[in-house]
Amino acid sequence: MENRINVEVRTCKTGDILAEDVYNCNNLKIIGKNTVINPFIKNKLVQFGVYNIKIYHANDEDEKYNEFKNEYKDTILKIKKLILGIFSEGNVDAEELINSAEVIYSKIFEADYIIKYINELRNGDEYTFTHSVNVAFYSMLTGKWMKLPEENIKELIQAGILHDIGKLKIEDKILNKPGKLTDEEFTEMKNHAAYGYDMLKNNEDINDEIKKGILMHHERVDGTGYPTGAKGNEINLYAKIIAIADTYDAMTSNRVYKGKVTPFDSFKMFLTSGIRIYDISIINVFLNNIVPFYIGANVKLNDDRRGKIVYIPPYDILSPVININNEYLDFSKKKDLSIIDVVM
Repeated sequence: MENRINVEVRTCKTGDILAEDVYNCNNLKIIGKNTVINPFIKNKLVQFGVYNIKIYHANDEDEKYNEFKNEYKDTILKIKKLILGIFSEGNVDAEELINSAEVIYSKIFEADYIIKYINELRNGDEYTFTHSVNVAFYSMLTGKWMKLPEENIKELIQAGILHDIGKLKIEDKILNKPGKLTDEEFTEMKNHAAYGYDMLKNNEDINDEIKKGILMHHERVDGTGYPTGAKGNEINLYAKIIAIADTYDAMTSNRVYKGKVTPFDSFKMFLTSGIRIYDISIINVFLNNIVPFYIGANVKLNDDRRGKIVYIPPYDILSPVININNEYLDFSKKKDLSIIDVVM
């Protein structure tokens, strides 16, 4: 989807995707890159005097979707085999790890499919492995948005794949407990980061930065994380990125002990309590780039009405504009409304 073409706004079709951010005359971003064009967006562009934009060259939607779907499912099976092999044999199949990372990396220019379809393709019965694949995808995209070198992004993917490998040493009765964990159980659960590192620390096929990413993905910049209480620049870069990808995927997934929340609930968390515990510069990159993909999503509101997101202001991402039966609801002016479900 990286082929870009210049077009006149008036010739844009619904479904076209912006290939660059759009700014007004005061250099304020009004519409973000990767926003899906719809009539509301076209009108807003014209209102701001924007008449020419860059869009991505269209692909065959159905063909690309089916290809992504099949490769996603296949990747989950490969990751499951890889992780279980490490647990049973005590060694990493380095070639298989690299191959799996390459498959994921091959989708680096297909962020629209990754983000829009990842929820639909989740396998609840294989949460541990699905989650590992999702975290690898989200970490990869964040690395790309941060303009990291290709080599680092591929290492980041490997760290994402393996970040929760230590959970294989946690008893199922703790991992799958539907209720609140006891203090002892929670302490054991927190050990999974160190367990994962210990499983891989002597493996020369995996470099130290990947190992640190696995060990430190639950550390927090204010020092409240685990297992060591590292803070700020003491925390490995891969770990900082994986921490955000891990949290985002976990919050927006159904788990045995907690139901999912909407992407907007997670956005709010990152912008409130999250700015204290995650790297704010990475949060900004993540949110600035992922939010536009939710334009076009179907939503259910707390008053049981259903509509479609037509615009998300880059400067106020918690206040989308929703179209319901050709009525536009601006959430910045509708404080009594909230989104309770999002369907891509």
